[in-house]
Amino acid sequence: MTPTLFTRKTLATAALLSLACLSAHAQLEITDPAADHNFGKIPLNAEFATQYFSVFNRGGSAVQLGKVISSGAGVSTCAGIGCPVISPTDFLIPAGSDGCSNAVLQPGQGCSTLVSFSPKEPGARISELVIPLSNGAPGTTRIMHGTGVSKPLDCVLDWAEKSFPQLLTTPTGTATVSPFHLRCYANGTMCLGADTAVPTFDQPSVYFYQTQPTPSVQRLGYLSTFAQAAQCQP
Repeated sequence: MTPTLFTRKTLATAALLSLACLSAHAQLEITDPAADHNFGKIPLNAEFATQYFSVFNRGGSAVQLGKVISSGAGVSTCAGIGCPVISPTDFLIPAGSDGCSNAVLQPGQGCSTLVSFSPKEPGARISELVIPLSNGAPGTTRIMHGTGVSKPLDCVLDWAEKSFPQLLTTPTGTATVSPFHLRCYANGTMCLGADTAVPTFDQPSVYFYQTQPTPSVQRLGYLSTFAQAAQCQP
């Protein structure tokens, strides 16, 4: 009988601990920004895209938070050109702007932590803001979205879409597929792109890639020429 009683007590203790964790998780709420917040299209390495994320204690007891981080561990995304790339290092918490790490929140109290989106590569980027409890138990999380913009290429691609709307339909997001930065259309049957790493001293060019009827790549001209026609700033 003793082993059975010991097992039951152990299971009961584990259940109570699980309920405590769930209760703590349920009482934390990120109130700002809205769940669908997106940092938008931001030039590579820019530092002006910032947003405060505020969390409140909605429960009846105090909680102590742990270290707030940007993490890709719990993020899932699709596979293919245009799908978001998991990139926690593009979503930074500037020094001196973290008001939540290790904070003790009484019932009804809140705190805010500033996040800066500074993309290092072009295309859709994604990460997760993790606000844990100090004991390592789950706290609350929020998925963060943003898009890195490569100038002048993204401007040229936007201009091309407006100029040829019947040809360049259903675009994917821009993505880097070395050595090109490109955007695909018509369910991936055609793409427009430009050099990201020029192997010669020549300047970047724009290319047209087509998968049907047979895969082919055609050089359309210099990127600078297209940028001038589209009135894009370098």
